[in-house]
Amino acid sequence: MLQKTDMQLIVAYTFLSLLIFPAFAFAQNPLLIFSGDLRGEIKPCGCAEEGDMGGLLRRLTYIKQKHSVNENLLYFDLGNNFPEPSQQGYLKIPLIHSAIEKFRPEAVLVGPNEWLNGLDWLDSKIPYLLSNQSTKLNFLNLKIIHHEKRKIIVLGYLSPSLVYQNKNEPSVIFPVNQELLSDWGKKLKKNTADLRILLFRGNADELNLFDKSGMFDFIVAGSNNDDELNQVLKMQVGTRFYPMIPTKGQGILSGELDENGKIIPINHETVPEGLSVSWLRRNIEDDPELLDSFRSYDAAVKELFFRNLELKKEHLKDSPFIGNQVCAICHQKSTAVWKKSRHSSAFATLENLGKHFDPECLECHVVGLKPWVASKNSSEEVLKFEGKRGFLSLELTPHLTNVQCENCHGPARDHLVNSKIKPAEHNPSSVCVECHQGSHSPLFEFEKYWQKIKHGP
Repeated sequence: MLQKTDMQLIVAYTFLSLLIFPAFAFAQNPLLIFSGDLRGEIKPCGCAEEGDMGGLLRRLTYIKQKHSVNENLLYFDLGNNFPEPSQQGYLKIPLIHSAIEKFRPEAVLVGPNEWLNGLDWLDSKIPYLLSNQSTKLNFLNLKIIHHEKRKIIVLGYLSPSLVYQNKNEPSVIFPVNQELLSDWGKKLKKNTADLRILLFRGNADELNLFDKSGMFDFIVAGSNNDDELNQVLKMQVGTRFYPMIPTKGQGILSGELDENGKIIPINHETVPEGLSVSWLRRNIEDDPELLDSFRSYDAAVKELFFRNLELKKEHLKDSPFIGNQVCAICHQKSTAVWKKSRHSSAFATLENLGKHFDPECLECHVVGLKPWVASKNSSEEVLKFEGKRGFLSLELTPHLTNVQCENCHGPARDHLVNSKIKPAEHNPSSVCVECHQGSHSPLFEFEKYWQKIKHGP
């Protein structure tokens, strides 16, 4: 048994070793994290538990959790985080930037959606990276990271094919060709590094050129996949596969960089090049640090809703929609089926979530916000409906809340005036998938769902 003096000596020696050799005592291999490709999906919609993945709040929680056990965390973002341009989309951009800042990224690749919204929207405080840019742009050309005795260099490539450039003006981003590869080779030779990383967003042919060049130790691709229910996590070049981040920010790729420069996965669900994927599901809590920003965003969306409402009131008088109450006069059996379905309470689900002012959610929960095109064998008088002329608000158009007859059969005012004008029946399955798609309805099976709402005249 150890004596008191022996124990004291052990404690003393341990303490001194930590003072003399702190790097040895606490040194951890860097943890590399790759994500991005949000595409404006700032938070899961909550329509279905099975598709409830992703979002900025969970990403921040995940990064903080990993950083708490490994201070040597290096976060890289593949960009394409902005939504497509719209009034509501512009409200998301400051929120996205505030979240990215908290992720403390080493580099963020400029993506197609950032380009589409306009480069003036990009926050100068964020380390945006674009290595194939002209001198007219002022993003980072490369990022050098010093980690203890190792040096990591990062470059970023965005394919010119993914962005618009004025043909009458000199290009501001360049394709991968021999000239570009030669220029990059000089940069890498000048800045020798232990690990050379490329953040890549382009096609397989472009990736093949980088693969053949042999100038990078590690390449990670931004997602080119639109289907979040069928995630594709790799790009193939010949017989080799490169990791590709999950689409719409629903997951994160991670790997630990060991002493030999090899990437080691951190869980059993692996992808090429030694990375593993972690899905941002409900078991990851929302980080409270961003909640105020989200509340501000929701308030701004509500304000935008009512501001636009004043402009839309003029559409009330010529709206092509009549609502279920009128349809029910003649179609009683169909109405009875509808009342028993979840379609009849679709608006209430948004009210419960406080999302009944959000146009992106309302489209599939009310009448007349989504475009509708009549089938080819419809009456000649029935053409198409461009959307945005149905539901206005609960106060102004209460008769157009929920999913009703006209969501599937089209606007019925002309039919009410003249019964001979009858929009032909669409194939129901083609109508349903307008809303029952992706993470909004991951378990959708037409034959199963159709039985719940099948109805006759």
